[in-house]
Amino acid sequence: MENKYKKYIAWGIASLCLTFTACIGDLDQEPKLDKSGQSIYNEADAQSFLAKIYNGFGLSGNVGPGGNGIADEPDLQGDDQGSLVFLRGLLSMQLYPTDEAIWNWSDEGIVELCEINWDYTLFYAYTFYQRAMLNIRYCKEYLDVYPADINIPNIARYRDEVRGLRAMNYYYLIDLYRNPGVVWDDSPTNDKSWKPSQIGAEALFNKIVEELKDLSENGNLAETPSMSTYGQITKPVINTLLAKMYLNAEVYTGQPMYDKAAEYAKKVIDAGFGLEENYENLFCGENHLTAMKKNEIIYAIPFDDVNAKSYGSTIMVTAAAYGGILNSTWFGLGASWTCLKPTQQLIALFDGPTPDNGVTQNKFGSLIKKDKRYIFFDVKSYEDDGSVAERRDVNTLMGDWSTGYLCHKFTNLGWDGAEVTPTNNPNTDFPLFRLADIYLIYAECAARNAAGTDRQTAVNYVNLLRERANGDTSQNIGMPQLTLDFILDERARELYWEGHRRTDLIRFGKFTKGYAWAYKGGSPEGKADIDDKFKIYPISDRDLTANPNLKQNPGYDSL
Repeated sequence: MENKYKKYIAWGIASLCLTFTACIGDLDQEPKLDKSGQSIYNEADAQSFLAKIYNGFGLSGNVGPGGNGIADEPDLQGDDQGSLVFLRGLLSMQLYPTDEAIWNWSDEGIVELCEINWDYTLFYAYTFYQRAMLNIRYCKEYLDVYPADINIPNIARYRDEVRGLRAMNYYYLIDLYRNPGVVWDDSPTNDKSWKPSQIGAEALFNKIVEELKDLSENGNLAETPSMSTYGQITKPVINTLLAKMYLNAEVYTGQPMYDKAAEYAKKVIDAGFGLEENYENLFCGENHLTAMKKNEIIYAIPFDDVNAKSYGSTIMVTAAAYGGILNSTWFGLGASWTCLKPTQQLIALFDGPTPDNGVTQNKFGSLIKKDKRYIFFDVKSYEDDGSVAERRDVNTLMGDWSTGYLCHKFTNLGWDGAEVTPTNNPNTDFPLFRLADIYLIYAECAARNAAGTDRQTAVNYVNLLRERANGDTSQNIGMPQLTLDFILDERARELYWEGHRRTDLIRFGKFTKGYAWAYKGGSPEGKADIDDKFKIYPISDRDLTANPNLKQNPGYDSL
């Protein structure tokens, strides 16, 4: 099949790297626009700057995955740049402190994340905050440099995309930190002495929602999905963010707003998306092709082995999950890291039947379920003839790759599992938002009896996912089964390793109380109850030092 069409990458990483600087230091980031040499007030440069902002979700710097592209950070040079990638930070902070996965290595900050035992020095609390705030500062600079009345074709749409990207960064910041510093249209960023201040979670929530609603109702963004809008901010992306903001409003502000979450979820559903028939295609090296078929992926972070590669790409859920006798070349990748494993608690959520045709193993010898979302590897060793000699113990131990099951949900293979020549970096895009999540948001709101929802419609949405997973209607549910416990488990089965689980567990009241999983609280078997402060990440000591306007989050010590 043909190579990906990556519109914003096609606009030219080379040109944006030459035109715009990139550094990450303290929270006073000042992304200076180099105006020497040529005028920047033309569509090509406006597009290049926009491309740079988009690439803030997937890349670390200007020099490639391990290049020296970050100034003022001697500890984050070379391969360590991967720690600064938005996606790597998001997955680290959303997966490892949950029942979805553990990281097998003792990298800085990782053990603390897996054990939910961190303080204000947590490494990823610093790097993710830095990356998101730098993205936001670039958005502010773009809106300053390219005002609405500038004579550039399509500038209204470009500006709305930038506003949407800013709101997306703030969605994740309010979710992870609750009360980050604020850089907005009226921030005097040209004043070098100015530093961001916090305005409180409720005020920030209202600011983000107001921006998103204006983009949804009055914006110049594309209304429906297509290949030409793949990887771009569109109105359905904006409405997805609104659905998620409202879904978690009770956590963020203390006020439940499930009725509004359902309202915006329905807007996304009605925009023209559809479920991809083959679940595994959503996570393969050609998953962008869903935009030519069913359009299940609402927004993706694009990656490829040539123009968009980093040590924080989908390599985090491909190479990181391969190793030992789980050969990475089986999945189209030439690299394996032996570090990412599913927990036994995730495996246990797939308690359904085996396939009806009597086939109990896949081509690797792993035992399989009727539910095709069960994509796990349980072989410990093979006989000389290729048959299974021994199976792995489902219980995983940190630091011991031979224990626990493995997972190959994400691959670098072609469409429908087509074999490819292995590459060292995956061509797999990361599906940040997709239709299945929206179906489950609506279903959750219905299960919570939100005004304006219909329980039968919610059941129908859930059953569309279960019919795809099981190949028939045998595992469908009825209205009595549409409970909150079921929804939480179904979200795990459908969305595992996609960056939602920590947020889900907090919203359902199970992150810090009443539920134990591997390594939660520091022991291999896990502890059910831990300090509620861990629902919110701390502001890093480095940020507190750099910006005295910032105050530490409740429960954490401060400098």
